This record gives sequence, structure tokens and C-alpha cells, in this order.
Amino acid sequence: MKTVLITGATGAIGKATAMELAKQNCNLILLGRNTEKLRVVKADISQATHNHNIEFIHADLSEPKHVREACDEIKKKYSSLNALINIAAVFNSKREETTEGREFMVATNHLGPFLLTNELIDLLKAGKPARIVTVSAPSTTKVNFDDIDSKQRFSPGFMGVFGATKMMNILFTYALADRLRDTGITANVFHPGLVKSDLTSDMPLILNLLIGMMSGKPDKAAKMLASLALDEKWQNSNGAFIKFDGKDVKSSAYSHDKEVQEKLWKLSEELTK
Repeated sequence: MKTVLITGATGAIGKATAMELAKQNCNLILLGRNTEKLRVVKADISQATHNHNIEFIHADLSEPKHVREACDEIKKKYSSLNALINIAAVFNSKREETTEGREFMVATNHLGPFLLTNELIDLLKAGKPARIVTVSAPSTTKVNFDDIDSKQRFSPGFMGVFGATKMMNILFTYALADRLRDTGITANVFHPGLVKSDLTSDMPLILNLLIGMMSGKPDKAAKMLASLALDEKWQNSNGAFIKFDGKDVKSSAYSHDKEVQEKLWKLSEELTK
């Protein structure tokens, strides 16, 4: 039985992916920041699939302390992991800070997954061949290293902080894939396409409506995510950017810049201590 950890499990893509994996008799760990929603998702999936090998762990990815506590709990209960799927993401139209003074989207969308993944590497090595899949989008927004927390200027959208966090996901995954080469663990980025979810609820009304009109159900993305996590077809895929239809995404030259990747990695280590 494969053991898979999913972040953002209460969101549209997260729940749909968990449902797909439960159908395939996986042992699931659902990570999220809303305990009541996690409880409901677990019950819904168990009832629909008759898979009762599901547990949830509360963790706010924006807070390194919460991430470490969650990882400690996972390490006590499990000797190995076969897949980690980083789905959790937030969009805020106004600037918010975490308790440590980090900009909230950067903390949740990048620093949280960065810390979680690194904390669980040994469990993934014990479960090899193992896979790490991080959900992102084909962003072209560059990272403002001089104002990582947007204290000087805050712009929330795809050309601003949110877009930068999606670029961080790509840069992180490419750097991680290089580090994991020949370890039995692979790391890939996944673009789910436009999916109906609560992620856009804080966007301007007109934009939210337009995205809603163009978005589809999460089922197709979920099936592809489950395939990336389990199927033999993808066992040798490493450092790839894969779309919901299984085709490759060509990301920007900036995302492939090794110096930028390493700069982000070192800064992320500093910011997560």
C-alpha cells in the first residue's frame, strides 16, 4: 500500500486528488489548516471509496513552527512516504504578514512547501522510489529578492506576488530535482489548468467571474496528479513541468537559471531557519 501526503487537501484539487488516490487503495495523510474541513473531507472520501486508511493533520504552512510540528507527528507515525503532493496555495488581494513578519502568500505558497519537503526527505528516501509533485502555473514573474516580503511595494496578482510565488515553486522544484538525481526520488512541477476553486475568491469580482467562467472541474487535474504520484509511466520523470493533459510545459529561461535557483534556495533556508 502506497502512502501519500497531500497538502491543501480541503481545496478543490486537493480533495479530488485525495479521492482518486483513495480509490487506488492508498494510505493518505491529508494536511490542511482547517481541522473541521479536514474532518469533513476525510469522511466524504471514506464514505465514497470505502477506504479508511486516511488521516488528517492540522498545519498552517505559513508558520514554520506548525510545519515542523506536523513533520514530527508524521515521522513518529510513519517509517516511509511514497509520494508528497504540494497543492496548498493562497491568494490575498491585500498584504498580510505571518507571526514571523513574512508576506503571507510567499510564506504559504513557497516557504511552507520548501520546509515541509526538506523535512520529509528522509521518509521519502525510505519509501523510494518516491515522488514529489508541486502544483504551480507557468508564471513568468521574476522574484524580487530585494523585497521578498513586499514591504516596499505590494502588488497581489499574477504579475505581482502571487505570480512570483508560482515562479518560486518552479525554481524550487528544478533545484530540488537536481539535488535528488540518482537518489530514487523524483521532483516535478504540475500545471492543473484553470480549475473551479476558492483560490480566486479574493480576486477582483470581474476577474473572479471571468476565471470562473473559463474554469472546469478538478477531476482531470486530479487524475493526472494521481498518475504522476503513482503510475510507472512517470517513474523516470524528474525536473519536468507537466500539464493536466500529460504534455510538457515550456517554462521561461529565468526559471532554468541555476544562479537564480540557488539564490532562492539559500534565501529559503535562511527564512525558514
